[in-house]
Amino acid sequence: MAGLLAEAVRSIDQALAHLGSDNEAATTAADMAIKTERGLEHAYYEGMRELLEVENRGERIAHRELYRRCARIGETVIDVAERVVYAVVKQS
Repeated sequence: MAGLLAEAVRSIDQALAHLGSDNEAATTAADMAIKTERGLEHAYYEGMRELLEVENRGERIAHRELYRRCARIGETVIDVAERVVYAVVKQS
């Protein structure tokens, strides 16, 4: 999940870097961030499913919290990516 988050944030960084100078590249990078976050959602659900099999309560709780935090960061990535797309549309 952390790897997917890093990839999504790199895409956001690229989108912001292109904003105002290359709107097509900014939109493409924002779309890639959203696509990557969708992959993160799948990883989240898979991880939560696997946690059902973990016997150790403390480990289960710790992982669940980590997964939830990653998912919340992913939601923020989508918010930023959508703002980039909106900014491009508004400039057009």
